[in-house]
Amino acid sequence: MTILTTATTEWYSESATGVSGTVVRPDEILEATSCLTTSVISRFLSRLQGALSTMQTRTADTASSIESFYSLKSKTAVIQFIDEHSFLIPLLLEAREEIAAFFPKSDVSLEITTDPEAEGDYQLLASVSTSLTAEDAYRRLKEFDRAWWLDELGRSQSLLCISIDLQ
Repeated sequence: MTILTTATTEWYSESATGVSGTVVRPDEILEATSCLTTSVISRFLSRLQGALSTMQTRTADTASSIESFYSLKSKTAVIQFIDEHSFLIPLLLEAREEIAAFFPKSDVSLEITTDPEAEGDYQLLASVSTSLTAEDAYRRLKEFDRAWWLDELGRSQSLLCISIDLQ
């Protein structure tokens, strides 16, 4: 058991053999506290810098990985939206593979749109550009929905919409 009495500034520690006392000067307490505080703050700032660096790298990685699969309309807004909703990243990467299975060689673009069902809410729109006829494109979109998208829709939290853009 350790007791520090502020009135006498003596520190007593109880050991197995008895009680021993050590006199501690108030300036020693302040110095120890100051060193501890400086050390803690220094470690905190170091970790914070590391975290910021990681976030900056992640943002750059997000942009490059998403851009390698999608064309981005209003790139800054799309990247910001994806960074704010980072749970969409794996879904977007998976979606691109699934889209390619139903719409081979089609370009897919991402843009931010207003959710038509909720004013003021934004969502990411993935537009599949295709030269298929309207009937074929619609049929493939329904197949895509049944085969993959409807099962994964909940992961998007209503923030991703996948549509077709007829050329």
